[in-house]
Formats: sequence, structure tokens, C-alpha cells
Amino acid sequence: MTCIVVRRVLLARGGNLNSNTGLGRAHLAVVSLLEKTLVKDWTKAGIIEHPVKTQIVSRVWNRWYKHPALVESQTNSSTADLLHITDQEQAHLVPKNSSIPVAVTVHDLFHIKPRNINVEDMSIKVGNANPNFIRKMDIKKLKNGLQRADLLICISESTRQEVKHLFPGKLTALVRHQVDVDYWNPDTNPQPLDIISEFYDAKKCLLITVGSNEPRKRLNLVNTIISCLPSEVSSEINIVNIGSEIKLTDEQLVAAFQYADALIFPSVSEGFGYPPAEAMAAGCRVIASDSAAHNEIIPKNHLLPVDELRAWVDAVERVHADWKRNGGEPRKPNLNLINHVRNILSPETHGVALSNAYDLLFEE
Repeated sequence: MTCIVVRRVLLARGGNLNSNTGLGRAHLAVVSLLEKTLVKDWTKAGIIEHPVKTQIVSRVWNRWYKHPALVESQTNSSTADLLHITDQEQAHLVPKNSSIPVAVTVHDLFHIKPRNINVEDMSIKVGNANPNFIRKMDIKKLKNGLQRADLLICISESTRQEVKHLFPGKLTALVRHQVDVDYWNPDTNPQPLDIISEFYDAKKCLLITVGSNEPRKRLNLVNTIISCLPSEVSSEINIVNIGSEIKLTDEQLVAAFQYADALIFPSVSEGFGYPPAEAMAAGCRVIASDSAAHNEIIPKNHLLPVDELRAWVDAVERVHADWKRNGGEPRKPNLNLINHVRNILSPETHGVALSNAYDLLFEE
């Protein structure tokens, strides 16, 4: 008779960010997987975190000294088999003398390794190449922590290749994020149109962007695209910039994805790219740049060359033409996109990948 060994993982992070942040969402997804027993042969031993602090001196003291000491103490006194720090911005929490193996999830390395991405005649800065003294010290601690870790879990293949280059010989695993399709799907979680009435105009084709004003997001390209459209088309386009200009509730964001005619996502660099994945889960058309790492999860026919403006203009014109043919009625969900996300980013798929990653540390 085969004995099934169920191991226990202790989760750690810094501030208890909630689900309206990318890092908070990713952490809570791991918690959910373990609680729902979707990570085969693994269960949650506990969570080490603290309330988000705002006062700078308190934040630095807590981040560099108090919280790392707490994580090391609780790790070494725990009966857990593994410590998992759920994002690289907390890699300084990797204990210097851990009694159990330690894994760190690496979402991206933009801040640890800043770079410039050249697009046509522009150089787009990704990450801060000139941080202040405190941040320089912080980054040094993060690098040292990543070096101490036993396993680096990467959310995209492009991040994994970068990790292998920066930390040669380090054990790595690819574990993409999950997307709860049923949450975004208009069939299983339909949202009323009136909750986005403040910006929805039935007489116009609704295009949305989702993200911050960081240069790598290239939201300025959207304005350029609109300016290149024929006037009879641009006059019927309603652009809504979510995150950079307007803030939405969780329910409003779901509704925006469910009713928008397309998400425009021109970013040149992402650790993963939640917005296009969530838009596809809502059956929303995506027009995105063929850039790492979101191009790993978006079907090829929805990707455009980064530096070919004409291709972007043509793509928006096609969206508008489809809207026009539909008589201005809300579009039907794209079932192919919904099924695509369900197949590659479901919680079940995430759980299998995470289990396989954890198990790497216990192979004989």
C-alpha cells in the first residue's frame, strides 16, 4: 500500500495587500489554491504578513529588521516543510539560516534589473535606473535574498530566462498566474450595464485600456492611433483609460471587460499581464503588442508588431467596423477566448504547476 505524503507550506509576504493589486491578487490566489486542496499533496501551514504601513521610518524598520526576524523565527519554529515567499519584492525575507527549503515567486525583475527598450526612435525606460540611497540598499537586500533562496518560481518563461541569466545554477520553475474565468465570464457572473453608465455610450464603440501611466505601458500610443483614424471612425470611438485616468470598483471592472468592444494593451514589457488575460476571460477582444511576457498567453492573431503604427490603426478600424455591423448592440462574448484562458490559466492548471514546482525541492 502506497503512503501518500502531504507536505505543509508556510506562506510569507510583507504588507497584506488586497486583491485590487497585482501582487495581492497573486498571493491570495496561492492561498486559495492551498485552501481548496488544488495543490496536490500540499497544504497551508500558515501565513506570515503584517498590515500595510504608511509612515516611512516605520516601514523601513519593519521591512528591513522586524519582519525578517519574525519570518526567520516563525519558520524555524514551524513544522512546515517549505517556506514560500510570494513575490520578489519581499525576497529579503529569505532567512539567512532557514531550517527548511525556501521558494520565492519572481513576477518580474524590472526594479532589480532596470533596462531600456528601444521602439522606433524612442527609448522606453523599464524600472528605475537611478533609485535613491534607501532603495539601492533595498534592492541589494532583495538580490541577496533571491540568491539565498532554494527555488525561484517564475510566472512567465521570459522571466524564467532572465532569472537563469542573473542567478545561474539556481533551481527554477514556471508557474503562471491563474485567472478565475467564472468571475469574469458574462454567462456565469453577468454585470448590469448601468454600473458603468458614467462612461458607457451606446452610440459609440467602447475601447478600454487598463494600467498605470508607466512609460512601458505606452498609453500615449492609443492617442496616436485615434488621431490617425478617419474622422468618421474616430468620432464614434469612446476611449476609457482605466487605472490611469479613472478608478473602478471590482464589479465595474468586470462590467467594463464584459461590455467593451476591445481592450487595447500596447505595453512593451510585463511580468505577466493580468488585464489581457482577464479581458479574454470576459470574452472581450484584445489588441496587444507582441511583447514579453503577455505574448505568452495571448493568441497570435490578437498580437501586433510593437512598432508598426499602421497595424494598430487597421486593427482599431476592424473593431469599429464590427461594432458598426452590430448596429451598436453590445457584442457577444468571444467563446474561443474564454475557453483559451480556461485551458491555460485555470486554478486547476495553476495548482498542478505549483505542486510540481514545490516537489522539485524534495526529489531524491
